Amino acid sequence: MFKNYLKIAWRNLTKNKLQTGINLLGLTVGTASCLCILVYVLAQTGYDTQFSDADSIYRIRTKIKHIGGSSPDTNSAAAGPPIAFAMKEDFPEIEEACRIVYMEQFESPIRIAESTESYYAERGYVADSTFFKVFDYPLLEGTAQNALDAPNAIVLSATLAKKLFGNQNALNRNIVLGAGDQAANKTVTAVFKDDFGKTHLNPNYIISMNTPGVGQFVRSVQNYATQNFVHSYVKLAPASSATNLESKLPEFLQRRGAKDLAAAGFEKTLLLQPITDIHLYSKGINNQLDIVSEIGFLYTLLILAAIILVVACINFINLRTAFANKRAKEIGVRKVVGANKSSLTYQFLGESLLLTFFATLISIPLTILLFPFINELGHGDLNLYDVLNFKIAVLLFGLALITGLLAGIYPALILAAIKPIQALKGGITEMASGGVGLRKALVVFQFVASTALIVAVVIIVQQVRYGQNKDLGYEQENLLAVRLGTSETSSRFDAIKEQFSTVSGVKNIAGANNYPSQRVFGDFGGHLPGTDPTKRTLIHYSGMSPGYINTVGMRLIAGRDFRSNDSTQTIVNKAVLESLGIPFEQALSSKIASTYEGETELYDIIGVVENYHFAPLTESIAPIALFNDNTPGWIVIRTETTDFKTLLAGLEDKWMGITKETPFEYTFVDQQVAKLFEEEQRLGKISVVFTILAILISCLGLFGLVSYVAEQKKKEIGIRKVLGASINSVLGLLTKDFIKLVGIAFLIASPMAYYFMQKWLEGFTYRIEIQWWVFALAGGFALLITLITVGFQSIKSAMANPVKSLRTE
Repeated sequence: MFKNYLKIAWRNLTKNKLQTGINLLGLTVGTASCLCILVYVLAQTGYDTQFSDADSIYRIRTKIKHIGGSSPDTNSAAAGPPIAFAMKEDFPEIEEACRIVYMEQFESPIRIAESTESYYAERGYVADSTFFKVFDYPLLEGTAQNALDAPNAIVLSATLAKKLFGNQNALNRNIVLGAGDQAANKTVTAVFKDDFGKTHLNPNYIISMNTPGVGQFVRSVQNYATQNFVHSYVKLAPASSATNLESKLPEFLQRRGAKDLAAAGFEKTLLLQPITDIHLYSKGINNQLDIVSEIGFLYTLLILAAIILVVACINFINLRTAFANKRAKEIGVRKVVGANKSSLTYQFLGESLLLTFFATLISIPLTILLFPFINELGHGDLNLYDVLNFKIAVLLFGLALITGLLAGIYPALILAAIKPIQALKGGITEMASGGVGLRKALVVFQFVASTALIVAVVIIVQQVRYGQNKDLGYEQENLLAVRLGTSETSSRFDAIKEQFSTVSGVKNIAGANNYPSQRVFGDFGGHLPGTDPTKRTLIHYSGMSPGYINTVGMRLIAGRDFRSNDSTQTIVNKAVLESLGIPFEQALSSKIASTYEGETELYDIIGVVENYHFAPLTESIAPIALFNDNTPGWIVIRTETTDFKTLLAGLEDKWMGITKETPFEYTFVDQQVAKLFEEEQRLGKISVVFTILAILISCLGLFGLVSYVAEQKKKEIGIRKVLGASINSVLGLLTKDFIKLVGIAFLIASPMAYYFMQKWLEGFTYRIEIQWWVFALAGGFALLITLITVGFQSIKSAMANPVKSLRTE
């Protein structure tokens, strides 16, 4: 029986090639879209689950609420240096603790001891000796027990070890970190497997916390309020409750750090976050160790996938019922010879499932071919394994089954219910071939989805362009930033600047601790002299050399630039004046005070610059104070050339003439600025792609429905033409109902799209206002698509020979 169903299904599918082709195309596009999204979403889950005690490991994160002043609250992934091990001392629920300092701000060149060739290895950590007790990475060389005990011990990832030593063993070999006077020998004590699994921890190397420098500083800090830059983790003992432990942390902070918190002038809250939640549930948390995703983004993708699949299923339903007349006599004959409703239902459902499984099989190689595009679009690293694994196979089988049942059950029941006498006479009423109301509702749903997606795309693109075109307070084009990297190289800043000035294409040069668009982490509590130091404002700070303002194109609106001998002088942005309540006209006669542990320092304001962005546009412009620094971390160059290859070669040649120990590394500022909008650009591109797919599939659905209407009205059109009706009147007859459906869809989609896009825009401090014309554009575009799709089939029906449609009467 089953074999017979398959044979009949195959024959019917091959017999009706146009209908089958349209159905197959719609289902394939829908299934491939869903598969792409499922593969991507699945790749974003399961982070940090490979650690044997993953369910017991928690990250300590910090929320800070400033008392008085106008400083924004802080939500950080890090904590103060002493907190993790103090918690271990105070709470028996904690089995182990570990601290990590990310070396992003302290990156140094690295090389093997017997070589002079060095380069910057990103993602360097300084960690406690307990690191491998909390995170059980497999070790390829060495042992975890004492790998990070000794000062100057360093553990390498397998990738970095291979890059440095090739296929030779790295254990007990010496490497040099830093250059010049800052160069320090490190001994490799272990090599860990870095393709262990998906994790938010991706170190290239780990230095022992017992090492002088950063590690020594972290170990020396005993303040429970400030210096919240250490990523801290605790592993709970078996049967311990993280919720109960978290409830004890307010009392712990008061007991350990009440004096520190009062002196700092803020309230602090400690929270425990499961490490398995970090990758997907860290929205709004700053200072992440690595790039994290966001569960809301994945939900958006899944909703888009569901919309595409439902639209494809609607097409299938419309097309199947539209061509029901062609199956009428077959159904009538089968019922006359004894076929019952259930057997016919199984047969038609089998056809749907067969077509769906064909679409699913086609979607697999199609998805694999699309991997480069998906990886570029979603910043992923998908490969063949991500689609050819057991989880995806199960999901794919389930997807095919659900799609087949969803798309096929309604047409199967409708077709199986056709009365044999009516079928053999050749006439099927609206109710016999499917309710007209339901069919229209399905089309309305398609266009609600399409119109809403068009509105969303236009608004997302507007917001991205607004951010890209917004005045950032400096001129990002033709700016080049060269990393000085080490204090040894920074001390040669003047010599490097002088040599760079002789290179053709260089217009201006200055130095800075942070180049434009680079986030500024340094901050201090500022207040006016003579005022309560606990009512302070959080002010960011950064160093720069004289000439930096002119080089990057910032606007100095009062006062002067730095001179080489300035030390306690500062140039502030307008946000500092506003937060401290300093009138603009009194700025150059004002001072800023900074009080810490009873000691107060005063800084003279010598200049005011227009506010400029040094953080993503999701954050408002914060107060920042700039100080003179003749040993900066970066050289910023204003260029005046289009031949960057020659320019960079010239700069590197001058660089190598001054320092060979520090690698020549550069970045274009406009490229870094573009990264500030990556998330919005990614969402915009994905929305455009899926909107196009939704519109494409909706057009297939419209084609199916207008085919059905034309089939139903074939004789009516023939009679009208015989009686003298024009082609235009016939077109009006076939299109007016669809125009009404598009209008209904527009009225439903517009308020929905407005609500959700307004919510999305609330995540931006600087955002566009939604304009009425966006909805008019979306509605007009949906109407145009409808007229083109419906018009094609309508013209074909209107121009058909009426004799052919009336000859059976």
